[in-house]
Amino acid sequence: MPPMHIEPQGPKGYPFIGSLSKLASPNRLTWLQSISSTHGDVVKFNLLKRNVYLVNHPDLVKDMLTRSSKNYTKKTIGFKMVKVVLGESTFTAMGDEWRRKRLSVQPYFQRAKIANLATIMTDCIEEMLTEWETLCDKGDTLQATDAMMQVTLKVVVKALFSTALSDEDIQTVADIFNPLLEATNRRVVLPFPFLYKLPTAKNTQYPHYIAQLDDIIYRIIRQRKVSTDKPMDLLQMLMDATDEDTGLPLSDEDLRNEAMTMFIAGHETTANAMSWLWATLSQNPDIREKVEQEVEEVLGQRTPVAADFTKLPYCQKVFKETMRLYPPVPILPRHVENDDVLGNYTLKGGSDVLFSAYLLHRHPDFWDQPETFNPHRFDADAEKKQHSYAYIPFGGGPRLCLGNNFAMMEAVFILAMTTQRFRLNLTPNANIKPLISLTTRPKYGVPVTLEKR
Repeated sequence: MPPMHIEPQGPKGYPFIGSLSKLASPNRLTWLQSISSTHGDVVKFNLLKRNVYLVNHPDLVKDMLTRSSKNYTKKTIGFKMVKVVLGESTFTAMGDEWRRKRLSVQPYFQRAKIANLATIMTDCIEEMLTEWETLCDKGDTLQATDAMMQVTLKVVVKALFSTALSDEDIQTVADIFNPLLEATNRRVVLPFPFLYKLPTAKNTQYPHYIAQLDDIIYRIIRQRKVSTDKPMDLLQMLMDATDEDTGLPLSDEDLRNEAMTMFIAGHETTANAMSWLWATLSQNPDIREKVEQEVEEVLGQRTPVAADFTKLPYCQKVFKETMRLYPPVPILPRHVENDDVLGNYTLKGGSDVLFSAYLLHRHPDFWDQPETFNPHRFDADAEKKQHSYAYIPFGGGPRLCLGNNFAMMEAVFILAMTTQRFRLNLTPNANIKPLISLTTRPKYGVPVTLEKR
């Protein structure tokens, strides 16, 4: 007898708007968890009369992102909003255009290539820690979230452009970033174009932010093309990349789109994850002591080099477990091109699908005591037993995030170098709560005091 196909069930929602108010709420993940607990692995609900499915099982997410990836595309309204900023990049492009870009760019993001950028990372981290010495002497409170945003921005700017950005350019980028990210977050969470055509101050400013970044990026591309100096940075790697079929280099627009994607993806996501990490270590002194012990044994007081990354396995596990509980991008959308059967569930073409790393990383069928912070989940033997799609901080399938090696090395070096000199202790009034939008951010930041080691 053939297996029975199941029509997904779910909440009815309100007339016309459906479940829009629930999905737009700051508590959207609690709601998604509750409807999954009530209705099963695939839940159907409506947004403005549009069919949406929540898929919350690693087997089904794996199927979507691998075997059926051509049927589950990025052709969603949310991704259209992101394209306004990123253009057609390896993150947003689809079909043959995506394949062409990915094949051109991917070789330059393998671990061996990223190792060339280790010194850029450690120089930026060293600069930050030197500034912290003065703060520590004064006994001032440090907002760790802001500090992590600043250092990851410096790292991504220097990794992309070496020394091509002037102090004025860097300040322009820093001033633009927060309002640009907040506005993009809004557009993804509430992807209704009519809202952003209203003549408000924020809507009017949005294209200006993008234009300012474009001016900087295109100027550097033009300068690099006529320069005899070819520094080994990400921009040069991209300029050296060629189309596998035609042998042609990436166009200026392609270079701009990849650079903008690295700006956005390589900055806020790592900074947020590091903010959660400092909050967690302050609350778990036994884990912090193990980090300190590993750093002392491997590095002592010397600056890490690329080869040290693999020698710091406990630091890696701590960062991986941080991303399990606080994945950089908590919810991802896809569009169902044609009717499909996912597992035993029937999904209608023309609908949208959501899946959530935040929920999968806490799925009780795949994680023991999922709310407990435990780096040993990533011991070699334990990691082998994990379902490969129960843990997807960098996505999965052919569209796995290109920047995963970069982010891992940067995070481990920030953790190790900071640990050599300081302990970060949460202030007594710290209120550590997640704010879920396009990314997973600490809502009130992570205020800490610095203790010299």
